[in-house]
Amino acid sequence: MVNVAVDPSYDDEECRRRLFAGEVIVYTGVPEVVAFVEFTRELIADAVAPDEPRGVHSSRTPDELADILIEFKPRFIHHPESIAHVRRITSALGAAPADTHADVPKLRTAFPEGGLSTGIAKAFQPHRDTWYAAPRQQINWWLPVWPVAPNNAMEFYPRWFGRAIPNTSGAYNYYRANLWRSRIKDFSGGVDARVHPAPENPLPEDEPRLCLLPPVGGIMLFAGDQLHASIPNTSDVTRYSVDFRTVHIADVRGGQGAPGVDVACAGTALRDFRRLSDLARISEADVAPYDTYDYDGEGITTFTPQLR
Repeated sequence: MVNVAVDPSYDDEECRRRLFAGEVIVYTGVPEVVAFVEFTRELIADAVAPDEPRGVHSSRTPDELADILIEFKPRFIHHPESIAHVRRITSALGAAPADTHADVPKLRTAFPEGGLSTGIAKAFQPHRDTWYAAPRQQINWWLPVWPVAPNNAMEFYPRWFGRAIPNTSGAYNYYRANLWRSRIKDFSGGVDARVHPAPENPLPEDEPRLCLLPPVGGIMLFAGDQLHASIPNTSDVTRYSVDFRTVHIADVRGGQGAPGVDVACAGTALRDFRRLSDLARISEADVAPYDTYDYDGEGITTFTPQLR
């Protein structure tokens, strides 16, 4: 089973070691997270005006919501203050910017039942991020923008940490998936035809589940190898959350990380990560041991955020 630690006094090395062993960590009342939430709320309010952010689904069609998010989410991702907030949060919780690489923060939206749930607002089924070519060294950081509840948050399946489950990750090619980014409207509002790795068989109804609800101003950390999913939003409000991912360069070079016992995808997301001290990429020499080159005759297509 998964252990949960709330506001522990771990240093960064101990934190990473415990996360790679399956622990989930929640920090509450982090001033730097509060600042990021306030920044994010302002941008969301501007994007959906004149609607109230948590009630926007009531007055906009799925197609209209898709158009709003397709314009807004890249603006949020590439805003220079977004990655600056990531640097401040990770530094406040003990991660050295010179050793820590992060990807850009993503805004997630979960609309109530009947709203947009594909493409730009994909509601993710049970999965590991490692099935999507995340490195075993990846740590996920997840924070709510407004209060969340058990019927609109996310959940873990603790029985499966470090234990293989038959899955479809062998059909996933990270570089091919990067080509879909420019076509996200094609997958929003109708059938999402992209490859989404998942367990081969549905999890049973009585599968043990763990749902943690960090308060606003709090943040949850877990290994990207955890089996987790979006909880279908049966509340009457839109859920907004932000997540970003980090890797420590010593873990990449030393091969430390979560188990990754059932990963069969092609490619690696390591090139997405930028060093927080100067936004430099991870070197190709460090990426090479984790990569699959020219899979199925296709080249390497990467995601290049406009950071400065």
